[in-house]
Amino acid sequence: MNHSNGPYRAALAALACLGAAAAQSIPPDEMRVRTAPYVPPPPVTLRTAANVVEVPVVVRDGRRRVVAGLTRDDFEIYDAGKKQTITGFSVENFTPPADAGKGAEPAVPPAGPAEAAGPKPGARRRFVMLCFDDLNTDMLTLKPAKEAAQRFVKTSLAPGDLVSVVPIAQSLDATFTADVPALVQQIARVAAHQRFTDDSAHECFRISPYEAYLIANYLDRDLLYAKIAECSLCERLPCLLKQVVIPARIVWEHALLNSTNTLRVVGGLVDAMAKLPGQRTILLASAGFLTRDLEMDLEDLMTKARHAEVVIDTLDAKRLYTVIPGGDASVRVQSREETNIAETEAEAPNEPMEVLASGTGGTFYHNNNDLARGFRDLGMAPEIMYLLSFAPSDVVADGRFHRLKVRLAAGERYSVQARLGYTAPPAQAAAPAPHPSRLDTEAMASDTITDLPVRFTWAPGVGARGIVMVAHLDFSRLHFETRQDRRAQKLTIIGVLRDSHGNFVTGKRCEWELNLTEATFAQLAKRTYTAQMTLPAPRGSYSVRALAQDDLDGKLTAAGGAIEVK
Repeated sequence: MNHSNGPYRAALAALACLGAAAAQSIPPDEMRVRTAPYVPPPPVTLRTAANVVEVPVVVRDGRRRVVAGLTRDDFEIYDAGKKQTITGFSVENFTPPADAGKGAEPAVPPAGPAEAAGPKPGARRRFVMLCFDDLNTDMLTLKPAKEAAQRFVKTSLAPGDLVSVVPIAQSLDATFTADVPALVQQIARVAAHQRFTDDSAHECFRISPYEAYLIANYLDRDLLYAKIAECSLCERLPCLLKQVVIPARIVWEHALLNSTNTLRVVGGLVDAMAKLPGQRTILLASAGFLTRDLEMDLEDLMTKARHAEVVIDTLDAKRLYTVIPGGDASVRVQSREETNIAETEAEAPNEPMEVLASGTGGTFYHNNNDLARGFRDLGMAPEIMYLLSFAPSDVVADGRFHRLKVRLAAGERYSVQARLGYTAPPAQAAAPAPHPSRLDTEAMASDTITDLPVRFTWAPGVGARGIVMVAHLDFSRLHFETRQDRRAQKLTIIGVLRDSHGNFVTGKRCEWELNLTEATFAQLAKRTYTAQMTLPAPRGSYSVRALAQDDLDGKLTAAGGAIEVK
């Protein structure tokens, strides 16, 4: 019996806006769908320029103990390689609760004599976002990470710290609070939402996401033929090349979509934190994800975080693990080459987390079973932090990101952790903020527009709190651009919920890239095509807003109404 069509059909349902088009046999090369949280832009864009740069610095010894007693003269700051005069110096102190200090070393004095530091200023407010990657992490792995996070918020927060709990797959507006019981409850509610998992896991042979990447991109011929042999053994009949390649493409398409959504959501969180007045940290707890073919997206996210001065710390929720030949992770490893594949497969999901942390001034905590210590090390305020400030001199005011280098003047062998840089003010007045797109403007409006052959319906979700929004498309009246033998178009669909006062609650954005053959178009044009998205929300009264816009003509349809979630 040939099982290869099973994951193919499952992919169709998964790729179309959270379950739409399950009955339509549309190959992935004809329809690509990307879904991400949607947040409308703020009505007012604030721009600030500062001529004083503040640089928080933590100094540690070889045992990772913070170093106390340093003075202004112990530090040097370089802006784009040019030494700056330190004009401000102060020290912040934080004594962690007894439970938080388990396993930690006390602060130590510097190697030589030092003057007393300046007077203790008011503590700088810290914003810590606990981001759980419930999209790429199963429930068994999430459980100890959640327990460690709950212990962290109970025992390791400093006075004035504000924390937000955000699951990747259910990201809503980030709400920061110091209410520990509320944070504990929010962490408890985090659950795995692996939307696109390994669809071949139910077959008698398995293709992991990393193997799917290698096979789908024809990067490992030996692996491909090994999987064909495994398929033949499983089916007890000779397997064709496509019986391995097609499932591999589907698995890789799913993994790529998961990773794309993860990077987009984290980017949205960076945007949300960019203007917060204080230190800004995202602590991402994840079992890892693949970003092969997404290198530019990863670089763009790091650049955005550096400019927004948001540090991304990452924690490997898998804890300490090994690859055992013949086990699940290695998929019946029999040779040195296959062992190398398995080891690379185990390490590959960690690569983007390590890159994100190093590229934003954060830390990657991994290969350690003590997740409670990981949350403390990444999220807790250091016992001693030095605050240096300087007014940039002999540095071009070019509006670009300037890299900073902080080092100890005497060259002591301590590690220095400081912000990577800052965005310099422009030499001239800031350019006016870009005008919001029509789609963004209409997302928070209330008028009805019917320029596209799309209509919307919505209803409370069944079995879960939230709203199910359905888009009904008439492909026969939709304008396409002809590219060779394909009909091309791009559609963007947005669903928004607002509360009874008109405030934004949640939203989702779904982008369809259509590249239809004539046969597929003829099939779709015979009847109305439906696609749905779910907007999660607690009990209450809401107004729902649905929009669709095409990319070729900019035509738009918008509708809205009232709805109750019981």
